[in-house]
Amino acid sequence: MQDAPMVKVKLRDVAEAAGVAVGTVSRVLNRNPTVADPIRRKVQDAIAALGYELDPVAQSMRGGRTRLVACAIRDFDIPRFGIFIKEAEQVLRAHGYTLLLSSTTNRPEVEVELLRAFEGRKVDGVMMTVSDEGDPDVIAALAAARMPVLLIDRDRIESADRVVVDHRTGAALAVEHLLGLGHRRIAMLVGDTKAYPSRSRVQGYRDAFLAQGAAPMPHLLRDRVLTPEDAFRETMALMGLAGPPTAIFVAAMDMLGGCIRALRTLHREVGKDVSLVAGADSELAELHAPPVTAIAWDLAEMGRHAATMLLQRMAGEAADAARCLTLPTRLTIRQSCTAVAPPAAGG
Repeated sequence: MQDAPMVKVKLRDVAEAAGVAVGTVSRVLNRNPTVADPIRRKVQDAIAALGYELDPVAQSMRGGRTRLVACAIRDFDIPRFGIFIKEAEQVLRAHGYTLLLSSTTNRPEVEVELLRAFEGRKVDGVMMTVSDEGDPDVIAALAAARMPVLLIDRDRIESADRVVVDHRTGAALAVEHLLGLGHRRIAMLVGDTKAYPSRSRVQGYRDAFLAQGAAPMPHLLRDRVLTPEDAFRETMALMGLAGPPTAIFVAAMDMLGGCIRALRTLHREVGKDVSLVAGADSELAELHAPPVTAIAWDLAEMGRHAATMLLQRMAGEAADAARCLTLPTRLTIRQSCTAVAPPAAGG
């Protein structure tokens, strides 16, 4: 004797069992706050008793949502950014969303194309970085986007929600530390100053010199350091100067390896021949011999805040005005920096 086929429980079956309208069941399933608690409990009891299973595709079609969120970042070669992605994804998944990940390759035209593609896929929200916060095409695409967009570590486009890190203070702390050890020839390797992180790090670098009544040496500031190969090349060039730096602030994220490789090539010992500070803490900074002084911030917290803010915006729970959340930085002092003799008078 064959088992009788299972009959799929429908929405109207739940409504009849609970003694309410089908629309009321739908509102309960979509967590609509207008449903009174006693009615909500009746519907939930009926769902449990009948074994009703929600069809997520049908629910998305009825609610006009795909339950998809897109995240677009510069590239996938920065290991620590995986911490941000992991934490954001966990928050989104807990609320029934799937995260799509893409790379902008740090080009405005790709960023514009991705925004259009995300809109075509009808994603419910987007988290992304942009390479140039002043690019008119990017600004126009963000303004025209039909879904909420949250910008990651970008500050100038104030029409969108933003989660940023206080890189300016972190950079100032790093350079103040080096200045306090007597360094004056402090080199800085930084990324593209068209974007907030590098721009604010340069501001912090200059702030620290100004606070000491000193001036940085412009030829020791090297920007558009976007790959470890860039960091290697610029470090080689800096150390080949007639008056090489006594300290290097590797402010660009994930560029520490390229700098260290150049110093090893030149047989320059970190902490002895040159002091070193990393602009973003990492396993390399911690495990290098000697361990490298580094700026740190909580990328996990950043991911959780970004996902939560986007969820609030998608649900219509955020204020109309765009919000900006700033995460603090701190300097973790290790053994990679040593004092130097102050320059001779008139030197």
